[in-house]
Amino acid sequence: MKGFPTGNSGCSVELPGWILAEIGRHTFNIVQVVRGSSAWVVSSRVQVGGRLAKYAGVLSIVGALILVGSTPSFAKSGKSTVLRSELAKFADCPTNVAHVATCLYSSTTSTTFEIDSTTVSSTSPTTLSFGIEYTTSGAPIVVLPDNGTPAMQAPAIPVPGGLSGISLLGSGELAVTATAQLVGLPTMNLGALLTGKGPGLTLPVDVLLGTPTGLLGDDCTLGDSAGPITLNLTTGTTSPPGPNTPITGSTGTLTSTNKGLLTISGLTLVDNAFAVPGAQNCGEDGLVDEPIDIQKGLPSPAGSNTAILSGSSYTAPASLVRRYLG
Repeated sequence: MKGFPTGNSGCSVELPGWILAEIGRHTFNIVQVVRGSSAWVVSSRVQVGGRLAKYAGVLSIVGALILVGSTPSFAKSGKSTVLRSELAKFADCPTNVAHVATCLYSSTTSTTFEIDSTTVSSTSPTTLSFGIEYTTSGAPIVVLPDNGTPAMQAPAIPVPGGLSGISLLGSGELAVTATAQLVGLPTMNLGALLTGKGPGLTLPVDVLLGTPTGLLGDDCTLGDSAGPITLNLTTGTTSPPGPNTPITGSTGTLTSTNKGLLTISGLTLVDNAFAVPGAQNCGEDGLVDEPIDIQKGLPSPAGSNTAILSGSSYTAPASLVRRYLG
């Protein structure tokens, strides 16, 4: 970590080496810096030029509050009440885990999965909530909630056609829902998010299939922890095998507060280069595995599937969350 000199504060902001290398190729002006209890934190907008400006908002996607080491004190009780309300979304952040420096919460406004010829979509939120610690080089490491709450919570999305495969008969007892579940530790690559090249957020998931009658059982899934569906999500442009063609995400719009809270809205993460395995554990002794595979075209190879997640992401210094939420 090296210090980056500020314009008139007489002190420095700690930045990882790889960000310094990027800054070296662009104009970087910190407008205002406020001192916290043990570090200097950016408290207003950062102006950057060239490509870095285009991708600066990406830091909020994965909780990269690398510029935030601690938080200022707030004396007025009214402001404290408002702040506590703003921080409520970070209640599942593992702030008691050593070295967790940042809390992240993301929520989608639109989720679409295309698996072979089947498309499922929902406007109900899928949420991500976890903490982030950093290596000495500034690389982020995800830390899952330690209170028993799943880091990813997704809605049960109706599958068109249900068990019958026929749209008009896919409701009632024949209805099927699909729910994405996190089955491994997410990983992040801030450099990829800054440049839009390559995956910035990787999610190992499976898809739980359910029916109102319980015909499929409690553990009918596409993928599992040993062989997950691996989503390599990017805010840039994908490079899938055929028949899929490239699609492009969006870094959205970044806003910030002088308390170290960052929000990015209009965010879109995409991947259309992942494979989906066949069904497993569906029905008694897996008797429904093969019918599901035949009906839904499973397993579905890379280049035949798409994931698009749009929404907003929020980050806060873990020290601030710890102070106001306990």
